[in-house]
Amino acid sequence: AILKEIIRRQTGLSLFDAQLLAADTMLQGRIAELPTGEGKTLSAVVAAALFALQKRRVHILVFNDYLARRDCEANQAIYDFCGLTCGCITEQSTFAERKAAYACDVAYIAAKEAGFDCLRDFLCMEKDALLCPPLQVALVDEADSILIDEARIPLVLAGNAGARPSVTARISRYGGMLSQ
Repeated sequence: AILKEIIRRQTGLSLFDAQLLAADTMLQGRIAELPTGEGKTLSAVVAAALFALQKRRVHILVFNDYLARRDCEANQAIYDFCGLTCGCITEQSTFAERKAAYACDVAYIAAKEAGFDCLRDFLCMEKDALLCPPLQVALVDEADSILIDEARIPLVLAGNAGARPSVTARISRYGGMLSQ
């Protein structure tokens, strides 16, 4: 009831029963489905705020950077009023910006970016280079798109493995040894 009133005062929007039921469903760790335009974003804010107030760090996984930025900015006042911190991570975020956003009570991030950050952490050789804190709560916006459609596309990290002789150079070197 308090969050419902905070949202009304901060945004001018009144939550509907369906949104509160969706938030309650998410708080139970279950999937809530609302049709487009029925207020999934505010349902997620209620659930995220209640999880965060229980000292559980929340990642809200959205479909793309635009939604991460938009939802973080649109709901910042609600989180601020609750005494919670909120951050946003996009593809353009620097290491320091990512680290700061992950340290927030609630972090908005595109699911792909979260996946890449997790993969990068697996490659870290030093503790200071780790980005992702232990996952406590993840709320997935557009679960069908992220968990089904996007799951078909593997995440791949590519980079320079260091200077190594080319295959041609190695073959040439061995070929020279064989002719002696």
